[in-house]
Amino acid sequence: MKLFTIGDSVSQGFMSLAGARTDLSYSSILARCLDISKDYRFPAWGAEGLPVNIEAALRKLEEDNGSDIAGFEWLRAVKSLAKILNVTETYYERGPGAELERYDPPTPFFHNVAAWGFKIADAWGVTPAVCREAIRVENSEGKGRDGFFAVPSAPMYRSALSVLNPSREQGNEGRSQLGWLEEHHRTSGVDNLLLFVGANNALSSLIELQIRMTPGDGRVAGLRHFAREEERWNLWHPRDFEVEYTQLIERVDAILDGARPDGAAPTKVFVGTIPLVTICPLAKGVGPTTTVGNEVLYKYYTYFPFEEGAVQAGAPALTIQDVQFIDRCIRRYNELIVQIVEASNRTHPDRYHVVDICGALSALAWKRNGGKPTYAFPKEFEWLYPPVNTKYYHADRNGRLVQGGIFSLDGVHPTAIGQGLLAHEFLEVMRKAGVVAGDIDWKSIFRSDALYRKPISLMQEIYEHEKLAEWVIKLVRAHMSAAKTRQLPYDLR
Repeated sequence: MKLFTIGDSVSQGFMSLAGARTDLSYSSILARCLDISKDYRFPAWGAEGLPVNIEAALRKLEEDNGSDIAGFEWLRAVKSLAKILNVTETYYERGPGAELERYDPPTPFFHNVAAWGFKIADAWGVTPAVCREAIRVENSEGKGRDGFFAVPSAPMYRSALSVLNPSREQGNEGRSQLGWLEEHHRTSGVDNLLLFVGANNALSSLIELQIRMTPGDGRVAGLRHFAREEERWNLWHPRDFEVEYTQLIERVDAILDGARPDGAAPTKVFVGTIPLVTICPLAKGVGPTTTVGNEVLYKYYTYFPFEEGAVQAGAPALTIQDVQFIDRCIRRYNELIVQIVEASNRTHPDRYHVVDICGALSALAWKRNGGKPTYAFPKEFEWLYPPVNTKYYHADRNGRLVQGGIFSLDGVHPTAIGQGLLAHEFLEVMRKAGVVAGDIDWKSIFRSDALYRKPISLMQEIYEHEKLAEWVIKLVRAHMSAAKTRQLPYDLR
């Protein structure tokens, strides 16, 4: 096996709040560079993906209403959104994507087992059996019943179930992401492992705009998945992060130290560092700025449509001190990642190779760098017009891109172009490690990025129509935060 991927939503190709485009993920791009795309299996997602595809929804609204939703047309827009959600709900609860249905076309496994929402310990703690239990519990509580604005119950677990057991075979019900790594290492050998996890141990602090930190006493690592989820922690104390990441590498080492087929090459593991989640454009810096070192920071960070006045009126926000603390935690996470894999490399030479995704995205950040990003783009971007940046996506009513292009409409996950930049960072390190690979086909990536190639002229409504902006924010918070199974703590109306 030339390439195997373990990760979370970014590695899954999650875009605009849907696990819909794994074919555009950085690992799929790397598979093409390795000339193994025909043999590299990953899931395709029907009904525009789980839990709901914001891009598809807005394009449908645009088709039905044009680029302007007048006040009297809002009721019609609401009905259009409800229809879109109902298609997804039907497909994944009662249709071909339901938990009892086998993936079509039949496949025993995928080479990309990334699953959105996964934290570090979920790499070994979440199995198809765990996913089925979560679906059963939510359905028993009535969350799987039809509703006007309903999405499929337990969408994260439905997605993970399809990733981890597409054949729905009973013998695979206990296989986690690491379980599949062990199976492939034992039966065929794995040449290259992409390991990019840990962002979800901090991301919800940004999505919820508040911090609920783990206790830092090490007990988190001993909790089972549902017990950890019940606590609703959204930022891991560095000591808790260290314990869990150490366990991850120890488990990977135990697998890779095991028997493999004769002639199989030793596995090279490419480990991505965790980006500073506070640069995601879902949260926009507002108010006076402060320059700290080379970074420009804002007094408040609130959801992208809001301004400082909204924060002063009670809209949710992080303070500059909150953002600095989250960043400090993540920087410590990345120091620990480097230390932990270097310690393993002392006994397993040349096994682990760190890919500095944090450094790359920090250099890309528009506001953090005062409008002067320091990232060295690939040469194909030199004359790309309109240029792309990390601001929240926006297009005018004439369908011209105004800003953005690197992050998708959920304000957190990369677009196809953003995924290409991640692939570029991984590829550079893979080549230094001796992996022979071809070049990235940037023309193909630019063509495949519908947000860039065909901007959504309805985007102006996100900024001008309060209800539509709230709909986007509520969807993101409801399905990507640590509080996703509970009532949201803020009223955004």
